[in-house]
Amino acid sequence: MELHPVNYIDALFVATNMRDWDKTEIYATRWNDDPADIATDSCECGDFAWIAYNPEPVAIIGAVPIHPGVWSVFMFATDKFSNIAISLTKYAKRVIIPSLANAGAHRLECKSMEGHTVAQKWLEFIGARPETVLENYGRNGEDFILYKYLWS
Repeated sequence: MELHPVNYIDALFVATNMRDWDKTEIYATRWNDDPADIATDSCECGDFAWIAYNPEPVAIIGAVPIHPGVWSVFMFATDKFSNIAISLTKYAKRVIIPSLANAGAHRLECKSMEGHTVAQKWLEFIGARPETVLENYGRNGEDFILYKYLWS
């Protein structure tokens, strides 16, 4: 696995070829179902967004500040995620989370749609914990679970 800063062409590839559950979850919180918009938004995340390759683009992982000390984290992937899952998990735990702490984060948040158990198990594996259910949060009334990662 290799990681590089996000670029539009590869972000579009991942967004177009997302796992079905990632599509369902992401599109439930967006105005449209356009992968080009997801690719554009991924490119606007600054220094805390990467594309994982093996050798083609497989996943996008990143974080954006919500307000001082609190960041929203995200990840979406193609069906080839299992080929890089262990490497990307190690990178998230060893590099991304400590980098966010060094950038001043004291809380990380992630919203995951009820039923996206693969994403929720991964979040819990890296140390995030469910905090609350956001009822009727999705555009069609889907429930989401708010996950948090706290250092203390």
